[in-house]
Amino acid sequence: MIPFKADKELASKRIAICESCKHFRKKTRTCGTAIVGTKVGKKRTCGCFMDAKTKLSFSRCPFDKWKLLQVAENDYLAIKKLLDEVDNTINPNQKTILYDMQRKYFGGNTTSSNCVPCLKSALKEMKQVVEEYEK
Repeated sequence: MIPFKADKELASKRIAICESCKHFRKKTRTCGTAIVGTKVGKKRTCGCFMDAKTKLSFSRCPFDKWKLLQVAENDYLAIKKLLDEVDNTINPNQKTILYDMQRKYFGGNTTSSNCVPCLKSALKEMKQVVEEYEK
């Protein structure tokens, strides 16, 4: 599976938040102790290398300082509608929406295809987007 890519603006905002956080380690550019994290009360820092983590749109801050997944509400509604409408067949308009959203949230150069496994895979990825948005 291709990871969700956060756009450059979102990644920049996230790293700025991290750099101003008291748990951010400037030398290692990690959230707390690298890999293991640091215990802070009942929570633990993630221990992630933040330059990489902030570029993944599905990433979470253990202290809820940035949103989980940056999906525009109108995209969420379009994907949800698409998933509700698609049953055993998919029309050309639905296919266009499906692959446009897949490219937008998963990156890559996926071209529109009638390949059944490709369609099923794209629909599965869109279900993941909806599930993450609804968390």
